[in-house]
Amino acid sequence: MLLAAVLATAGCTGGGGGPEGGPPRAPGAQSGQSPAPTSALDADPAKAPRDPAAARTLIDDVIADPGLFGPEAVAATPYESDPGLFSVLGDDCVWRQEPLPGDVLATLSRHFEVPPAAGKGTARLVAVVTVHRTAAQADWENAGMLEEMLRCPEQQLGGGERLTDLISSASYYGDSENRYADDVLRESGDHRGAGTAPAPYAWMQMRLGQVTVSVSVRAGRGYDAAEAQDLGRDAGVRMLRRVADALGRDGTGGKSGQDAGPSGDEGAPGNGAAGNGTEENSTEGNGR
Repeated sequence: MLLAAVLATAGCTGGGGGPEGGPPRAPGAQSGQSPAPTSALDADPAKAPRDPAAARTLIDDVIADPGLFGPEAVAATPYESDPGLFSVLGDDCVWRQEPLPGDVLATLSRHFEVPPAAGKGTARLVAVVTVHRTAAQADWENAGMLEEMLRCPEQQLGGGERLTDLISSASYYGDSENRYADDVLRESGDHRGAGTAPAPYAWMQMRLGQVTVSVSVRAGRGYDAAEAQDLGRDAGVRMLRRVADALGRDGTGGKSGQDAGPSGDEGAPGNGAAGNGTEENSTEGNGR
């Protein structure tokens, strides 16, 4: 629930915070009632990855391939980023790659393209899965990302690219329409290359337990913002569903809430906080 605390501190919760000056209340918890589940994952502890090898096996099982983005998507070159590197946003709002932090068991980024067609330019997509040692550490990652969003509304990528005019939102499990992930972070804006016109950018990261999945989209000319978000949303939700199936208790589908199963259309909108910020990757290591 660290994300909820960050939202409350920022003064931009989606309505799930506790009384002023007190800690956030668990979604749905009321006097005289049993607390509502605080996770979308009914996890089976025996299935949780405990070492890098098990984490890499899980990533291989759940990460997107081109088909998850639709028939037009193809693998880009390079297809996979160095799994030993992690993207970090510096105090100067510039993205850099560093060795994996100690709380990460494994991570992998895959790169895709939707080629030009019907008056639209090339769209570049990145899918990332990261497995932390514990759910609490994954929660800390998302809370830190939200703080970065608020701190850096414009960010510098590699190759002369930058992200501008960024708007972010966040929700935790039980907040608004979010019944499918422990945390959801979203951001959108423009990406700009050297000497090129701005084009839509969208990013979404979701967490279940110790695992985060994310998809970023740098759309080409001719795309609007909604189309950019749609390009990545369904693939992100499907990866999340694979995580739930892999780590959940048998027979539960991995879901702990009554409405916790995302449909193909549910992956985006759970309303939450509104702020400013983003992340991405042309240093692409952890999905931003």
